[in-house]
Formats: sequence, C-alpha cells, structure tokens
Amino acid sequence: MQFVNKIKNEAYKIIAVVLGVMMFYNLNLFNPLLFHTVIEFICVFISLGIAAITFHTNKISQEDDFWLNFFGVTYFNVAIFDFLHTLAYQGIGIPPGNSANLAVQLWIIPRYFESITFLLIAHGLPKSLHIRNVLLLTLSFSAGILVLVFTGFFPAFYLPGAGFTLPKIISEYIIIILLFSAIFFLLKRRLQLDSELYRQLLLACLATISAEIFFFLSSSANAAVSLLVHLCKLVSYYFIYDIVIRKRLLGPYETIKDLYQNMERKVATRTRELEAANLRLREGQKILTQLNQKLSETNRLKSEFMATVTHELKTPLTSIVAFCELLLDETAGPLTEEQRENLMDINVGAQQLMILISDILDMAKYEAGNLRLSLEKVDLNDVLQIVWRTMAPIAAQHRISLEIKKAELPLVLGDPERLRQMIVNLISNSIKFTEEGGNIWVWATKEGNYAAVHVKDTGAGISPEFLPHIFEKFRQGDGSLKRQRNGTGLGLALVKTLAELQGGNVSVKSELGKGAQFTLKIPFAQDSVGGEGIV
Repeated sequence: MQFVNKIKNEAYKIIAVVLGVMMFYNLNLFNPLLFHTVIEFICVFISLGIAAITFHTNKISQEDDFWLNFFGVTYFNVAIFDFLHTLAYQGIGIPPGNSANLAVQLWIIPRYFESITFLLIAHGLPKSLHIRNVLLLTLSFSAGILVLVFTGFFPAFYLPGAGFTLPKIISEYIIIILLFSAIFFLLKRRLQLDSELYRQLLLACLATISAEIFFFLSSSANAAVSLLVHLCKLVSYYFIYDIVIRKRLLGPYETIKDLYQNMERKVATRTRELEAANLRLREGQKILTQLNQKLSETNRLKSEFMATVTHELKTPLTSIVAFCELLLDETAGPLTEEQRENLMDINVGAQQLMILISDILDMAKYEAGNLRLSLEKVDLNDVLQIVWRTMAPIAAQHRISLEIKKAELPLVLGDPERLRQMIVNLISNSIKFTEEGGNIWVWATKEGNYAAVHVKDTGAGISPEFLPHIFEKFRQGDGSLKRQRNGTGLGLALVKTLAELQGGNVSVKSELGKGAQFTLKIPFAQDSVGGEGIV
C-alpha cells in the first residue's frame, strides 16, 4: 500500500511539472514580458520563503543543519536583486537609464551570491560563524554593490548595439567555474555530507549551471529571455526551497510524529502491562482476602479452644485451692509441720497456675470479643486485701518480702476482679525478677483524677532496649535472667489491655540492676455508676 501511494505521489508530481511547463511555455508565447514578470516574482517569493523559514526556525535548528541558515541569508539578498531585476527588465524599465544593462547586472549579481554560497557549503562552513553577523555583512555588501550599480561605477554588462560586454562574459565563466567547483567538493565529500543536502545541492548546482549556459548562449539581452533559462532558475530555487522545507519543517514534524507514535505505542504497552498487573493484583487481593478470612476463623477457633481449655483447667484448680485452704485451716483436723509445708507448696503452685490460666483465658476472651467487664465503685483497700492473701504465700515461698500499704483514696470506677488480677500480675512479675531476700512494695497515691497503684521491687531491672516492648504479648525481659524460666509473656500485656478498657493506663520506670516500678492508673468513680460491658 505504501509503495502504491508513493507511485501515485510521484505521478502527481510529474503531471504537475508537465502542466506547469506547458502553462509557462504558452504564457511565454502569448506575452514574453508577462511570462518574465510572473516567473521572476515566483522566484522572489520562493527566495523570501527560504529566508523566512530559516530565520524563524534558527533557534530550533539542529547542530548538523546550521548551513541552512546561510541559504536564508543568501536568498534574502537574492530576493532583493531579483525583485530589482524584474523592475528593470526591458519593457518595464522602472529605474531610469540603460534598463537592459541594469537588468543584466541585477541578474548576474545574485548568481554570484548563489554560486559562492553553494561552493562554501559544499567545501564546509565553520560552525563558529554567527548567522546574524553574516546577515549584516552580506546586507552591507549588497547595499554597497547597489550603490555602485545605480551610480554607474559598476562594470557595464550590456551595451546597446554591442551586446554583452567582456565583464559579463567573464562573470558567466566565473559563476560556472564556481558551480563546477561546488559540484567537485560535493562529490568529494558526499560520504560526509547529509544525504538530502548532497542530493538537493547537487541538483541546484546543475540547474543553475544550465540556466547560466542558456543565458550565456542568449544572443541579445533585449530579446525575450529563453524559457529554459527561467525554468532552470526556478528549478534551482525549488531544490533549495525543498531542502529547507524538509530539514526545518517536515523533518522536525516527522520527528515529533515518530516520537508521538512511539509514545502512543509505549503508553499502549504500559497500559496493557498495568491492566495485567491490576488483574494479578485483584487476583492476589482475592486470594489474600480468602486467606485473611481463613486466618481470622483460625484465630477465632484458637481463641475459643484456648478459652475452653483454660476454663476446664481452672475449675479443678479452684477446687484444689479451696481444699488446700480448708486443710490449712485444720478444719479436718490438726496438721503436722511437714504436712503444712507440703500443703503450702501445693497451694502456692496452684495459685501461680491459676494466675497463668487466668491470663491465658482472659487474653483468649479478649481476642474472641467475649471479655466481660463489670464496672462499679470499688474500694482499693478491699482489692489490696485480697491481693495480699493471694500473693503473700507466693512471695514468702520465694523468700521475698511483700509489703502492701493501706490506701487512703476515694472509690475508683472499675471491675474489682480485673483490678485484683492486674495488681496480682504486676506483683507476680516482680517476684519473677527479684532475687531471694529482695523486697516488693505496693502503695497507692492520687494523681489528678486517677488512683495510681505503684508496685516497686528490688529486682534485676529492665534493659533500656526492652522498655518500649515490655507490654507487648509474649515479650519478657532479658532471657538470661535467673527467674525468667516462668511465665507466658501475657501478664503485662493483659494488664495494659485491662487498664485501657477501664479508662486507665500502666507505665514502667526501671534501671538495669536497680529494680523496676510499675504504676497502674485507674480513674476515680463519679456520681454515676457504670454497668456491665463486653469488649
């Protein structure tokens, strides 16, 4: 299809050229002066077009087509002389004096401009030449030549009755020699030159040479200028105009068009890639959603299982603790010292196991969303008394002194069982990290609208790197500590969770080797009494 379109375009060009030649031929036969005027003005317009395109596209020119600017400078000067030549032509004769000589002079001068420019470009122009300086120089030179021509100091090229003069003939030879020299350098440097420049400039040189030869063979300047002279001149201008159009207008347009098409192809490719990636992402999200659902279900089943197991374990442990206390109270009869010690060991072990099981059970309930809190007004001393009964035997078994001071504070708003559990967990944590012979103190103070329960020990302390993570699940302090072998890592995490659910918080201060102090804050009770809630 492209080949057929190319053949059609070439055919249209040939038809247009044939029709143009026929039109100019008939016009020359009909009125030679009109033919000359029309074709000269066409050449002037083409020259001005070359100049306008090169001047206006100078800033966007490429490094390898800087020579096009010199075509613009040359043909701007050529347009001036061609326009004056048209006005001075025999039959119009607008300037006074010998119009035939003036017309020939104004014909020869622009041919010098053309041939010299062709030669310089073919030989190679230095890139350091600035186009503005060249334009000013050539315009100044043209103005000087015009002054010489119109003042009569320029050599005569045509004399009435004598015909063409020797300066004119010599000029024709010089112009033809310059053009052949340009062709020589073009052929010599054809591999170094731009292919389009080489072809178009070679054709322009050949057309200009043909025009000069035909003009040289013309018998008289007063006779009608040969059709071939002006047609060759027009063709030469066309070749230069064509190369300028191709390089400065069509070339960038084709480049932009190619870039746009490449961009469209890249965008289309990227779009397809993004669509495929989005499809894979949606599929991955669907799979991830399914996995999350399965994981959530698994976690729920795990929490329910843990709650069930711990509940089933807690029931017989409660019985064990109750029977131990009955026996220790000697309800069933007096005990020997050995029996009392054994029962104390059983009771302490059962109490510690009850604490662990309670932590696991409550964390499982919380994760399953079934943790119940019964908020009410609570006297901290009642809670601390129960804590003392629970933790004193455990501390004594580890040979640690536990001291709990009475609180002189208003009632707090909380779940009494959860308050007991939190304080027990804090004391149990201190026991684990306090050596035999150490001390644990528990007291309460007022801090704003909160009751602050402090638990301080003389244990090993907590390393600074562990402090930010101490209330996370399954995180315990330094694993090298002696008493670290006991515990699940849920106690402090549960304290933090329960404290926040009751509107309070928990914090810690510690220095390695100097013990730790935990502070549990619970809000004071207001006039309204809280109710039961499920978290």
